[in-house]
Amino acid sequence: MAEVEIEEVTEEEKTYNLGNFSEYIEIFKNELSDEKIKLLLSQHLEKMIEDSGITGYEIVFLYDENESISTFHSNRIYQAVKDLDKKKNILMVIQSSGGQIEPAYLISKTCKRLCKKKFVISIPRRAKSAATLISLGANELHMGLLSELGPIDPQFNGFPASGLANAMEKIAEMACRFPGSSDLFAKYLTDNLDIKDLGYFERINESAAQYAERLLKGKKLPEPWSEESLSNHLTNHYKDHGFVIDSDEATSLLGKPMVKENTEEYELGNKVYEFLDFLDLAYGIFREKNISYVGGLEDGLKVFDKPEN
Repeated sequence: MAEVEIEEVTEEEKTYNLGNFSEYIEIFKNELSDEKIKLLLSQHLEKMIEDSGITGYEIVFLYDENESISTFHSNRIYQAVKDLDKKKNILMVIQSSGGQIEPAYLISKTCKRLCKKKFVISIPRRAKSAATLISLGANELHMGLLSELGPIDPQFNGFPASGLANAMEKIAEMACRFPGSSDLFAKYLTDNLDIKDLGYFERINESAAQYAERLLKGKKLPEPWSEESLSNHLTNHYKDHGFVIDSDEATSLLGKPMVKENTEEYELGNKVYEFLDFLDLAYGIFREKNISYVGGLEDGLKVFDKPEN
């Protein structure tokens, strides 16, 4: 009797439409792996870019709500653009509250050097502090009503580098007003301040201004700004590190040729932001994790444990 071959029937793999937010629940309910989610995510972002009609760009992402800009971010961006060799323009979608100024400077310089003609940044919400430094190297910034740049004054544990000198000036002023308390102020400073810190903090602040000036070099800025004066303004003028530099103020500082409002590039950045923001929320709810998306289309997703409060 002849053997009958029995074909194994496998259930067709379920497909997901990540354009429908309700399907996020299915993704986590069906316990898809992070690697599978990464694949679905890159496919959806690719479709999002295709549907936007925007062409001619190598698109990279710096979406990180939870970790400060560091060498991790500069390495990821470099990996995404290192082979361009001026063959395409670069469009970067940024969502970041800032971080270290050195890798931020290198990110901007790298994208300027490797793009074909234009390094363009879309800012759907926040490009603050060190992310603002990255933005200064771009040819165009695409912004909307909720887009923010911010001061680039370096911070140490939430304390501005320039704040130490300001605090010293305030103590000196109080000592002049209340001469009888001068010994008390002197003792406080001796017990609590390493004089080396004052010089170090000043140098860090000056470094931020120098990096900004280098990235602004060659740009045609509106009156009355020069590369040097604008760098000092962004580093030293604002009294609050979280100060909002919106699209109107950004235009007054950088000029209309550089700051574009409500463009196709901005709309794409906004859709990417809303998509990744919802995915980050879903990871938080269902897996108690956070995500970042830094680099190119295929390998940008990073999943990590939520930081302890």
